Amino acid sequence: MPGSGYATISRKKILEFLKKNSDRTVAVADIDHYLKAQDCEVNITTIYRYLDKLAKDGTVIKYVAEKGNQAVYQYVELGHHCEEHLHLQCVKCGKIIHLECEFMDEISEHILKDHGFKLQCKNSILYGMCSACQESK
Repeated sequence: MPGSGYATISRKKILEFLKKNSDRTVAVADIDHYLKAQDCEVNITTIYRYLDKLAKDGTVIKYVAEKGNQAVYQYVELGHHCEEHLHLQCVKCGKIIHLECEFMDEISEHILKDHGFKLQCKNSILYGMCSACQESK
């Protein structure tokens, strides 16, 4: 199992939840709520520690927005190469879109050439609203 030296029921359930929600970011509170609904009581600190371990081994990406906001996490499919592209996140539903297109390469080159700034793509997020949430306004 990724991110663990041993597999516990709580770790399996956390990973299960992350995989089911890999198209969006999740907060520790989301995981805690899911675990409680599964009759699996886990200390919040245990959830944070396991998420930190998963982030360290590349199984999840940890996004930290502005100071004071809590971190959110996203499960990364094997071979997704999130360090090579930027991400969009819907502020309404939390959906993540991976920008794996040539246009983003042009933007990255422009920023480097004209502004002397190299983008760090792995944990980058541009915030906005996905088309589904725009239509449901």
